[in-house]
Amino acid sequence: MQITINEDTSFFITDELGDASAGNEQGLYYDDTRFLSVYQLRLNDHQLRPLTARTLEHYHAVHLLSNPVGEALQPESLTIGRHRLVGQGLHEDIELTSHLDEPLVLLLDLRVAADFLHIFQVRGHSSQDASGGVPPTGVVRPVAHGWGIHLAYALDQPYPATDILFSQPPQYPAPDLARFRVTLGPRGSWHMCVDIVPLTTDQSHHRPSYSCQRPPAMALLDNRLRRQRERLAAAPRLETDYYPLQEAYERALRDLLALQFQGETLGIDEIVLAAGIPWFMALFGRDSLITAYQALPYFPHVAPGVLRALARLQGTRVVPETEEAPGKILHEYRRGAVPAPRSFIPTFPYYGSIDATPLFLVLLTATYRHTGDQDLVVELWEYAERALAWLDEHGDRDGDGFLEYLRSTDTGLVNQGWKDSWDAIRFRDGRIADPPIALCEVQGYAYAARLGMADLYDTLGQKKAAAEQRQRAQTLAERFNRDFWLPARGYYALALDGAKRPVDGLASNAGQALWTGIVARERAAQVADTLLGPELFSGWGVRTMGAAENGYSPVGYHTGTVWPHDNSLIVAGLARVGCYAHASRLIDAQLAAVAGLPNYRPPELFAGYGRAEYSFVIDYPVACAPQAWATGAIMLLVTTMLGLDVDAPHRRITLHPCLPPKINRLRLVDVRVGSDTLDVELLREHGQVISRVRHAPPGYRVAGAVHGGGLFW
Repeated sequence: MQITINEDTSFFITDELGDASAGNEQGLYYDDTRFLSVYQLRLNDHQLRPLTARTLEHYHAVHLLSNPVGEALQPESLTIGRHRLVGQGLHEDIELTSHLDEPLVLLLDLRVAADFLHIFQVRGHSSQDASGGVPPTGVVRPVAHGWGIHLAYALDQPYPATDILFSQPPQYPAPDLARFRVTLGPRGSWHMCVDIVPLTTDQSHHRPSYSCQRPPAMALLDNRLRRQRERLAAAPRLETDYYPLQEAYERALRDLLALQFQGETLGIDEIVLAAGIPWFMALFGRDSLITAYQALPYFPHVAPGVLRALARLQGTRVVPETEEAPGKILHEYRRGAVPAPRSFIPTFPYYGSIDATPLFLVLLTATYRHTGDQDLVVELWEYAERALAWLDEHGDRDGDGFLEYLRSTDTGLVNQGWKDSWDAIRFRDGRIADPPIALCEVQGYAYAARLGMADLYDTLGQKKAAAEQRQRAQTLAERFNRDFWLPARGYYALALDGAKRPVDGLASNAGQALWTGIVARERAAQVADTLLGPELFSGWGVRTMGAAENGYSPVGYHTGTVWPHDNSLIVAGLARVGCYAHASRLIDAQLAAVAGLPNYRPPELFAGYGRAEYSFVIDYPVACAPQAWATGAIMLLVTTMLGLDVDAPHRRITLHPCLPPKINRLRLVDVRVGSDTLDVELLREHGQVISRVRHAPPGYRVAGAVHGGGLFW
């Protein structure tokens, strides 16, 4: 079992003992560099025994241990507590407590090392060595100014480096080993705090949030908890008779707060979303945009921060190496240099995403629709028009009306949709499709983006431009339904390949196309039946690829696993087209999966094995948890169950509930609408679901769903 804690772009991965060992992904990371790769505590030269390990908050963990079996001491004679707080470094309190009536003298060893590898090297995305341990030219020595160890990358450069500082005096049997002689009286205790300080060239960013040098740590912790409680109190409160959903929702609120961070591209007090803990603590285009959309009724302040950050980094020129183009929204942004000689992503910001740009427009439109914030639209209007221009001038490579991608160089992502692994886009017989690739769901994103921009043009009084975008959206939908439809399968192609042949692999992508509204109404029922058919539906959710396809694997990253964010958008799409029985069945499956997961937390993805094969969800080995859009999936499921659509500009609220049979009551309290709040409640009585809106803002009309318009039903 691994324990991960994080704050902003710092995170610490350990085993259940609280140790980090060489040769794996464990360690302390700051700004995508590993500043501590080995951190091991031993008592009298023995490994300690675990009692429990708990993450109390996303930045705070406790490991409780006992003395080793085989010691001269009786088992459980000691309790060893490791209390740690991460934030621009690490602070740890180590406490030893004796349960014996006689005095003890013990030797406590702490072994440390730092390899200063970039996160891509650690994860094998770079061809440089990632074997762990201190580099051959590394420096390990006691700190010059007190009790501690200094770890540096090289003799001739001061950075990067790590200082490990102790509040007790150590001995040094070896350069990388600090030994402490611990004397305990009868039932006595001993305490030491350890500060681990990353040293970088940016002196303003490595002062730890919590430190022995900045007492009292508890006051800082109390302040942090107070701020978190205030943010949680501002979110809507969920009340339901289905306990797993209650727990999953409250966990999702906390996890989304853990994924919010401030970056150098942001304004004062602006917050954006990282994609996931631990490997994606960075600004992503697609992930952040979709998560902000999922979270709109719950954390409406997140979307403006995401939009502003991405607008500031919007492409301005053509750069093949980074896939930058005028108006394009980035795929990923990380601080610091990418390690040489070559990585799968060459440098940052990196723009290798076909879908972030239309999703930017989708989120801007959805934010205006939910909040009525016209000032935000005016503020970001030039960026929105540049993004719209990109759809025509750069996104559509051959002028056929579809968005397609082709990698510009021999580095970067081969596939540039959300299924971005190299083997994700396959024909039914398993062949990999040749680029340029026009993805099914991306055409839907472009369709929704054009309709959204038409609404915004109307808001700004530009009727001619609005009419043009609606016409272009209609033309796109007609071409899509002509060229992507597979009559023999009664389903849509995953993509068109470079020769404009339909890629006929059975995949989940068409479910997201339902969400965007591009699917022809007369075909929606067939699509719904296929999504919930035996090949795609595992019983826990819709798989990324059908189980009978060549190339399918239940543990293939994009070729058979189940992704909660994908399923949440599919659920929203099914409800949008009126396939409520299908949507309800899929909601039930996703909630059943969450009910069996630790902390009721949906991970980035899980294996696609069938529910009939195994009565429990099978983990994907390196899935991030929490992952932003998996966390947001819980929120979008709640929105879809309620059938809540807020149209603030037209002062209209529509409801069309989609409540699975196992839930009889669902209430969301204090949903923010502009400067007001409202409550939404569903009750199942005598086999019927009754919906109510309480405290609707003055001047708002409340009605049943109207199928047409925005993306929330």
